[in-house]
Amino acid sequence: MEAVGKNVVEIIIDGKNVTGDVSRYLSGINYTDRLEYESDDISLSFEDTLGKWQSAWYPSQGDSLQVKIGRPGRFLDCGVFEIDEIELELSPDTLTVKALAASIKKSLRTKESKAFEEQTLWSIAKYFADKHKFRIVGEQGALEKIAIDRKTQERQTDLSFLSNLAKDYGYALSLHWDTLYFTDKAQLESRKAILTIPRSVMSNARFRDKTSEIYNGVVVNRRDGKKNKNTEWKIMSGKEGEGDILVLEEDVENEQQALAIGKAKLNDKKREKYSGSLTVPGNTKLVAGINIELTGVGKFSGKWHIISSTHTIDPSGGYTTGVEIRKILGLTFDRFGNLYTAV
Repeated sequence: MEAVGKNVVEIIIDGKNVTGDVSRYLSGINYTDRLEYESDDISLSFEDTLGKWQSAWYPSQGDSLQVKIGRPGRFLDCGVFEIDEIELELSPDTLTVKALAASIKKSLRTKESKAFEEQTLWSIAKYFADKHKFRIVGEQGALEKIAIDRKTQERQTDLSFLSNLAKDYGYALSLHWDTLYFTDKAQLESRKAILTIPRSVMSNARFRDKTSEIYNGVVVNRRDGKKNKNTEWKIMSGKEGEGDILVLEEDVENEQQALAIGKAKLNDKKREKYSGSLTVPGNTKLVAGINIELTGVGKFSGKWHIISSTHTIDPSGGYTTGVEIRKILGLTFDRFGNLYTAV
């Protein structure tokens, strides 16, 4: 049995470093890091037979929480969180503190409505960044090339609307601390694997090879009711007549937009062919957004992309890391129709 505290570098609650005081009571940590769309989250469980956490040490909802796990000199900074939920379980008494990424504030979770006209993906992103006092990290020039004549946010949260818009054009949108990250998925997948994981270190693993809803091309249809006219754009990623065609009905304004959305959605469907999950001894390098190389698993060996990672520390298993992954197939369209080769 491994002491939980040995794998914890720092715990700060509401600006106060409480590592030395609380480590002896810590019975578990669970931290999940996600590539896109959803908030990162963390939970800390404390043994509380003495009742300290139920009274004098009881945390307040809304307090900030910062945690670093691993070992000094080789740790993972989980980020800044806001305490959202507190749970008490009796016999034996255990208090669990659950927190969401502090950047996911109430204003981001409030449903809004707004119309955007004659904008670019960059200008829409900048509107929300300015509104919530975030900065943007991304290729401004590329984002400015994506013209959006008209787009309406209809009773959606700002984060949901912007995430879906980014996804339409092949981007992964993530929010960490005070920064919005726009990352081209094809470019992420083209990067080299930073770590090789052999079968021998996997404590458990699951892989899936899917054949249904895997397409060889896409057709984007736009129906103009006023002119009683139908416009169609077709994109093939392989030979004509081989494989199924994904058919989309999209309210697009022009050919550039139709092709960009069609390629992005075709890529996302192709990414669903190979998926999996695995658990290995705790490794602070395994975070969402990186590429890894798997060996010793036959057809499932090769380069994979991490879409989420969960770092768990508990007395029975020590420190382990579980990842959700998708296999990189080698060739994929970027938003402009270029092909990236995974290396």
